[in-house]
Amino acid sequence: MRAVAYTCLVIVGASVSDQPFSNGSFFQTAGAQQVQRAQRVPQFQQVQQAQQTQRSRQIPAIRSTTATPVESVTPTASCDQQFQRTDLLLPGPKGPIKLDSCYRGREHFICSVNAVIAESQKLRSDYDKIVQMNYPSFKTIDPVCKLSSEGVATDIQLVNDFFPRFRAVKSAFERQANCAVTMGRTIKELNLSTMANGADIARSMMDAIDGDMKLVPDERQNSSELSETIEAARKALDAIEKLHAAMCPAQGKGVSLR
Repeated sequence: MRAVAYTCLVIVGASVSDQPFSNGSFFQTAGAQQVQRAQRVPQFQQVQQAQQTQRSRQIPAIRSTTATPVESVTPTASCDQQFQRTDLLLPGPKGPIKLDSCYRGREHFICSVNAVIAESQKLRSDYDKIVQMNYPSFKTIDPVCKLSSEGVATDIQLVNDFFPRFRAVKSAFERQANCAVTMGRTIKELNLSTMANGADIARSMMDAIDGDMKLVPDERQNSSELSETIEAARKALDAIEKLHAAMCPAQGKGVSLR
């Protein structure tokens, strides 16, 4: 559906030049990444299936000051509360055009984009230690036995907590991208013939939205790559937990690499 949405923006309407979006940083980069994201779908589905079969066991609580991730809470919630929905209209060829409800004005749009990017960056920061541990790269039993059983259990829980947060970020990125596409389509339908430079104004509106989205493709890619890394860590930790219990002497179980 995302691929169709991006394509629609390029081909729909010719009343205003589509050059700004077709060459813009957001849509140009997003188009190049569609194939890569499509290849990741099966792997992400494996993540969801793995979560549904998580082991039921006692695991120490981690970072008590951090709230448990709630997938229903979107990263843009504060922006949505700050800017209430209102009917926004733009002049069209057959009368006023009502803007899609996803768009509550430029200020809300920018706030939402920044909020999603900030949450994505925070996710990378929160899981940098897991990334740096590089659990899948262990070559011998020695590094396994240098871990504490408590540390392994903590990281397993931390990894499991990642996926609800990632899905919330992923969904928010999709909503913002779809909203940008919808706005671009609407701008192409405008009738600014009463203004001498109406075409230029419409073109600048498209440039503005493209500029607001310029950081989204790269951050979206970073988020997707992080999810793959964390999924690899989840699988490795599942094996490490069993190896640790079976192979590590009791005197080595109190040491931690973290």
